[in-house]
Amino acid sequence: MFAALRIASRLPLLCLYPVGRLMMRLALVLAPSRRRVAESNLAAVFPGPGAERRALIRRFYAAAADIAMESVRLLTMPKTQLDTRLCLEGTEVLDGGNALVLAAHQGNMLWAVGALTDAVRAPVFVVYKPPHGPLLHRMLNAIGRRFDNGMLVPLRDTHRTVFRCREERGVLVLVADQQPGGAERREVEFCGRRTAFFAGPDRIGRALGWPVYYLSCRRTGRGRYLCRIEKLCEPPYEEGDAGIVKRYAARLETDIRSAPEDWLWFHKRWKD
Repeated sequence: MFAALRIASRLPLLCLYPVGRLMMRLALVLAPSRRRVAESNLAAVFPGPGAERRALIRRFYAAAADIAMESVRLLTMPKTQLDTRLCLEGTEVLDGGNALVLAAHQGNMLWAVGALTDAVRAPVFVVYKPPHGPLLHRMLNAIGRRFDNGMLVPLRDTHRTVFRCREERGVLVLVADQQPGGAERREVEFCGRRTAFFAGPDRIGRALGWPVYYLSCRRTGRGRYLCRIEKLCEPPYEEGDAGIVKRYAARLETDIRSAPEDWLWFHKRWKD
C-alpha cells in the first residue's frame, strides 16, 4: 500500500485532488464514527443555523481531502515546488536556536513544518503524536527523511529530545493541539469550553527559559499557504502553570474561527 502511495505522489495535484474527494466520500461511509466526531465538534463550536453548519461541514470535508492529497504529494514533491506554493515568514528569529515553536493541525501542517525545517539554520526537532495505523506512520517517517535539517520525534521520546535539542542549540517544535493522554495536561478555555492540552509547552518552556513561538498556516488558495512565525511569549513567564498553553490555545482559536474548515475536526477533542 505504501508503494502505491509513493507512485501516486508523483502525480500533479490537479490529478490527486479529485481522487482525494472520492476517497473522502468513501471514508465517511466506511468510518462513520469519524464523521460523527467531526460533525459533533463543528456543531458544538459553530452552533449556527442548520444550512450554514452543513455548508461548513462540506467545506471541511473538501479541505481535509485536499490536504490529505497534498500530504501524499509531499512524499516526492520537489522542494522548489513547495517553495512556490508555501510562503513562510519570520523564520530568521529561529536561526540561533534555543526556541520552542508550537504548531497545530490548521491548514497543511506537514507542508508548514517541512518548509520550516529547510528555512531555519539551527537543527529542528519536531515532536508529534504518532497516528493510528502503520501506513500513516510510515508515510510521516518517509516525509521526515526528506528534510535534512529536521528530525521527527514520537511523543514518547520527548524527554531525551529536549536534552539533545538544548545541547545542539536547536529549535523544538511541538504539534500540541491534540487530546492529551495521561495526567500531564493543562485545562484552559478553548472554543467556548474547558479543554485539555498537553502540558509539555508549559513544562518545557519554563524549564529551559526559551522564548515560545507560534507557527500559523493560512490557506490562501487551493494548494497555496501563507505561514508565519509569531512570538507568543518569552521569559520571565508570569501567568502560572498554564500561561503558555493558554496563549497558544487563544492564538489557535483565532485561526480556527477565521478559517474553521482548515482545522482537523476528526480528532475527538472533547469527551462530552
